[in-house]
Amino acid sequence: MELKKRYLVSGILLIILVIGAIGFVVRVVYAAPPLPPSSVAPNQLEVVSDNHYRLGNSWLKKSKHGNWESYIEGSAYDRGKTIGILHQQLIQDQEQVFVDEINNNVSSWFLRKTLMMGIAWFNRDLDQYIPLEYRQEIYGVSEYFADEYDYIGPKYNRIINYHAAHDIGHAVQNMHLVGCTSVGMWHFSDTAQFMRSGRNFDFYFGDEFAKNKIVLFCNPDEGYKYLSVTWGGFCGVVSGMNEHGLSITLNSAISEIPTQSGTPVSIIARDILQYAQTIAEAQAIADRYDSFVSELFTISSLQDRQMAVIEKSPERTGLYVPPSDTLIVTNHYQSPELKNLPLNLEHMNASESVDRYTRAQELSSRMESCAPVPLAALLRNQAGIHDKDLGLGNPKAINQLLAHHAVIFDNVQRRVWVSNYPFQENTFDAYDLSHFERWTQDDVSVTIDSLEIAPDPFYLSEGFQTFKRFKQLKEQVIHATNQELPLTPKLVEEFVASNPQYYETYRLLGNYFAVQNKSQLAIDYYKQGLAKDIAYTEDRDYMIEQIKLLSE
Repeated sequence: MELKKRYLVSGILLIILVIGAIGFVVRVVYAAPPLPPSSVAPNQLEVVSDNHYRLGNSWLKKSKHGNWESYIEGSAYDRGKTIGILHQQLIQDQEQVFVDEINNNVSSWFLRKTLMMGIAWFNRDLDQYIPLEYRQEIYGVSEYFADEYDYIGPKYNRIINYHAAHDIGHAVQNMHLVGCTSVGMWHFSDTAQFMRSGRNFDFYFGDEFAKNKIVLFCNPDEGYKYLSVTWGGFCGVVSGMNEHGLSITLNSAISEIPTQSGTPVSIIARDILQYAQTIAEAQAIADRYDSFVSELFTISSLQDRQMAVIEKSPERTGLYVPPSDTLIVTNHYQSPELKNLPLNLEHMNASESVDRYTRAQELSSRMESCAPVPLAALLRNQAGIHDKDLGLGNPKAINQLLAHHAVIFDNVQRRVWVSNYPFQENTFDAYDLSHFERWTQDDVSVTIDSLEIAPDPFYLSEGFQTFKRFKQLKEQVIHATNQELPLTPKLVEEFVASNPQYYETYRLLGNYFAVQNKSQLAIDYYKQGLAKDIAYTEDRDYMIEQIKLLSE
């Protein structure tokens, strides 16, 4: 009797677990959006040559400097299917890089599974925050995702959630995944008319993630034609300009940890780019959405002859219009509505955002002209305030040597310059949106060779090779620290020599010697780190606390 009772209880618990699991899956799996008929099919793909593909009027090819270039046209679902077919290898490669990076950062299978289930539940209604047009496009792309990662979730679920990864990176920016700098200038008179801006998109998810950038020219059947800088499987916008000379870039702002989902900021930016000509139209579009992180939408409008920043948090929206003809944006609020929020003031005091802002002010005030080449030089600058040597890769620098891409806009001429991998160091290719016919023909070059910007001299120097070596050694030091493995004195010496002005070099060595129970050496390295220019107060506080603990 007792045995039967135990079986009965076990059976009831099993039924509850099964019902709960089914309920969880039903609740978190997105339904396919309503889809119109489509005649786009994989058998229409033509291989023109190596790294050159065509499907109908749309195409994909690789530029001579390394970026991919693509032209896509049609209705939402047709665009999605066309992107999926043309970009399939890039999409699948990008997902592999993304998943590999997550696996590297979260080594425990149990923690990864818990993280996936938590995100799935948090984002269980994420698709409903995205307009139908973009859901149809995203669904079309998802049909060409790899089966390999179906264990993570259905293909449509995965791609929708990947669009929110940028927002999650912003929400946890205390992990320092995001930190961007934008600078713009404009002037309209009888003698001169210009509106130009440059930005570094410093969203870092590993070097491999940034290698296959796509310069996408989209010709939708509704709205305006536009160019954006994107990657495989990403339908949102982080940097772009449309045919009417309106450009948009995204900079993160400080956010509380979100308590509910909302529209990914890249989808909001996409809607603005595709449907707005003016700042007022852009703000009206932004106001329609509920985001779940804070974001700075930097808008340059040729029609308005003005630049401004739409500052959006989950609770409110502000508009910052600069008092002069120069606009600088890093990662803090400037609008009357949001600049005095305690969270923003705390962020300004504790992070590197104000330092990069001040440095951008210095450099922009020295510029004799706001031409593309001087703008590229500003975006590539690695020094701190008053030209101080910060070391290589310091977050206080405008150029942190980790940008996914850099872009320069000329709104009057409707031209865009896009950097090639790596970072903003390689050649900037030039594109012209005013000559649309160039984009509809895949047998002609869409770049303007005479306007390309040469690589940064640093990229061609020994200094860049030294920085690459620093990154290799950094991984070895972190691995040895985590695994409590010994390092040779020669490697430690080489690590210091590879980046002697960067505080992170000494913080990492302090950590290493602390786990090796060599307290005095750890203290010595922490003290050397404290003598350098430190980006975050939490890093300074950490080293001070470590010295106290190791001195006891």
